[in-house]
Amino acid sequence: MNNKVNGHTGDFIKRQAKKIKKQENISYVQALEKASINAGFKNWKHFLNASKDANQTNLKENLEQGIAKTKLATIQKAVNPYRNLLVAGINILLDKGLISLDYSPTNDNDGHLFTDLFGYPSVVMWQDIGYEELRISVWWKYDHSQHPQANLSGNSRERFTTTSPLAKRQHYKKIVGVTATAWLERKTGKFMQGKGKERIYDIYTRKVDKEELFNLPTQTAKGYKTEGEFFF
Repeated sequence: MNNKVNGHTGDFIKRQAKKIKKQENISYVQALEKASINAGFKNWKHFLNASKDANQTNLKENLEQGIAKTKLATIQKAVNPYRNLLVAGINILLDKGLISLDYSPTNDNDGHLFTDLFGYPSVVMWQDIGYEELRISVWWKYDHSQHPQANLSGNSRERFTTTSPLAKRQHYKKIVGVTATAWLERKTGKFMQGKGKERIYDIYTRKVDKEELFNLPTQTAKGYKTEGEFFF
């Protein structure tokens, strides 16, 4: 009865009806009819019908909004968490001008960047693999001080040129939370190759970081698509 119709609620009209009843010494039913007319309705029944329609409209709008939000959440959750992490890495490389979505033979297409991803120290690596494609790798929650090969010499030293740390797998839980690699297409289009978890490789996930990884905010790819065709 508190739905507003034409700026009035049922409780307001009832209060006005009580005043009219007292002032004009008429029945409450008669007063209710007069109060409804004063509020711009034909009668009390007219107000009730209008109020019912308004309530149904509100319910429909709320339902539609709920469905829209659910669809949006579904779309967001549909992005594979490893692909989402790689999107975050690619975005930061683009923001810093370290890579380009437009191939140029004069660009430096190999390198790595120590950076912050979702509040944690990480490394993002890129390498030209030919055909205007870039290989992108992300090591999330990376602690270089714990790497057993951080300070070695020669080829045994970690140089960030491979998709996974040089250390033996048994050491990973001390140095990195998640690793993932994918290919960024730039010739036939601008997109990460593959769909979902498909074509994402050299994946490692530390058990304690899995839930957080799967709940990271969905990233929006900047100028490229999150998924696309894979070229053999």
